[in-house]
Amino acid sequence: MSTREREGFLWILAAAIGFAFIPTIVKTVYSHSNLEPLDLAVWRFILAAPLMWILVGLRNRSQGLSRGKVISPLGAIFIGTLFAAAVLCAFFALQRLPGSTYVVLFFTYPAMIVVLSTLLGEAISPRAWLALALALVGVGLTVPDFAVPNAVDPVGAILALANAAIVAAYYLLARRVLTGVEDISRASAHMMGATLLILLLSLPVRGLQLPQNPATLVGLFCIATLGTVLPVFATNIAIQRIGPARASLVSTIEPVLAMIVAMILLGEVIVALQWLGAALIVGSVVILQLGASDKVNINIAHEAG
Repeated sequence: MSTREREGFLWILAAAIGFAFIPTIVKTVYSHSNLEPLDLAVWRFILAAPLMWILVGLRNRSQGLSRGKVISPLGAIFIGTLFAAAVLCAFFALQRLPGSTYVVLFFTYPAMIVVLSTLLGEAISPRAWLALALALVGVGLTVPDFAVPNAVDPVGAILALANAAIVAAYYLLARRVLTGVEDISRASAHMMGATLLILLLSLPVRGLQLPQNPATLVGLFCIATLGTVLPVFATNIAIQRIGPARASLVSTIEPVLAMIVAMILLGEVIVALQWLGAALIVGSVVILQLGASDKVNINIAHEAG
């Protein structure tokens, strides 16, 4: 393995670790503050958007990268609207669900891409159908029995799956929006800015709560940096070094990492069936990534998760 490839694997591993911390950090912020999901979403992008632009500018200047084709303003607004909806679904779901349950449900989005592609008339390979079957079984094992009182919040589960569905829709629609765009880091910055703009439209109606204590402020900063800017930026660098296919395969460890983080830091109890469900969902994503025509681009989708 060359030094460039080794660096690529380290970058994507760092990105997976950063993304894996998001559910636990969000749950921690909720426990230390009275912030609502919309407050968290707005603060996430107030902090993340300018940081992303700074990193993009520094990287492009140091490497002498040309801008090339950029995402259109309408495309950025469109994707930003999808991201805003997905982020709100995620943060509302995390109010109601354990972080470990949420992240596994969210990672069904590659399987949902199979369903949406079929509805749009695309030919789906047997490999993709197998991945879908594994993901559905995995969800069934991961989410406790709805018939058992207080076993799981059904609204939270629906919101987590809605988040996954929105991200799946983004993946299919982004093919057109990002056609010809080479600098995905800059496109990410445009989309973060557009997402912030959409979220800010709510402020005249409901206002924005300020962080009430240092712990909340640190949590918000971690969501913006560790859980948003650095992982997205690291993913883009990794894709340049090892390609999207191998980067996507390494990223499939994220739900397992997120469950481990939640178990260690939040004390969440994860039973054997849930670990099996998580393994099946991870397996479904791996199968999709191994298929030459079924790879799921992980590049920007995580901003919404």
